[in-house]
Amino acid sequence: MFENRYDEGGNRLRIARLSDRGVNVWGSDRVYISDDVPVENIEPGSTIYNATISGPKTFIGRGAKVGQSGHARVADCQIGRDCDIGAGTYDRATLLEGATVRGFAELRPGTLLEEEVEAAHSVAFKNTILTATCVTGSILNYCDLFMSGGTSRDDHSEVGSGVVHFNFDPRQDKWGSLMGDVRGVLLRSAPVFVGGQVGLVAPVHIDFGAVVAAGSIVRHDVGPGCVHFEVARTQNVEGFDREIYTGLKRKLLTTAKLIGNLWALSSWYADVRMPFADSDQTPLYEAAREQIQRHIDERVKRINKIIRKLPRSLEKAGERARGELRAEHEMLIAQQSHIEGALIRPSTAAAPESFLREYELGRKTKSHLDTIRTLSPDSVRYAEKWLLDLAAAQARRLESVFQS
Repeated sequence: MFENRYDEGGNRLRIARLSDRGVNVWGSDRVYISDDVPVENIEPGSTIYNATISGPKTFIGRGAKVGQSGHARVADCQIGRDCDIGAGTYDRATLLEGATVRGFAELRPGTLLEEEVEAAHSVAFKNTILTATCVTGSILNYCDLFMSGGTSRDDHSEVGSGVVHFNFDPRQDKWGSLMGDVRGVLLRSAPVFVGGQVGLVAPVHIDFGAVVAAGSIVRHDVGPGCVHFEVARTQNVEGFDREIYTGLKRKLLTTAKLIGNLWALSSWYADVRMPFADSDQTPLYEAAREQIQRHIDERVKRINKIIRKLPRSLEKAGERARGELRAEHEMLIAQQSHIEGALIRPSTAAAPESFLREYELGRKTKSHLDTIRTLSPDSVRYAEKWLLDLAAAQARRLESVFQS
């Protein structure tokens, strides 16, 4: 991205057109609009302070602010109304209404920040999905992760400053993690809290209501309402061979749980949000589904890569590859195409009709978030069950493969 040639004269004309449409642009010496940006995709009432903007899929909504804290490079991003993005690089990311990224950020493909999400300065996101009202601190690397939880900006899931999601392992494989689950979109869940300078060793699932103490390293799942804190220890394990795989079942099932929640989130957009979207929201929701699909595709690709390396793992293990290890490897190799099919096939259960009727009625006069917050307990319960059933499909299918 960001490869378009510089065209000063054309830039001045494009800025003039934007100004005529009611876009606040702080001059051609601070703002460059590439010739592949549809001018009509930048809504009147938005403000561009200091930015280079490119890409035919770029959309900037009314009331959005771009580059207020420094130069922002924006390529093929969808920035909803009243968003505020500061200095940084924004490449094929999607931000819904009212999301804020304070500055010096790097947002890459697969990033979806829903309404009222706030990220402080110097954050790195890729294949990162934060549902509405989640908050992150500063100076964190938070790639390959789906996070939800909380009820509002006064009661939200939060990640402290200096947190790192360790998605890359010594075998050069990448893993994703889940914090909360897809039910977080209903804004009825206990928030997740991760203290500052925490390390999350993927793949893990940190459930609703969990608290991770500052400075901890999380290597295993943290259950609902649990407090996790690190007990200092030093341990050396001899004989490690990075080409030999062990403990795959837990990692693959955790990944399947993540993929299932991503599919459920995609269905949430397709069946709930998109049919009742306002005209300005439709391109954002379409882009949101594309970001979710990117994350799903990445997880499936990574699992396939691991399975392709298992023959080498058996070869290197030699006599050590006996019993359960050999049986697990051979099963995964033989079932690779079946496993891929199980993960890439979403559940097709329809959203509850009574829930949809109440949601549709609310959307006639209220925003998406206000509609969600005023749903009846029965509608919330039906929607939660629907989402959980959707999310469970992939892990259930993979579990059946392990049991076969």
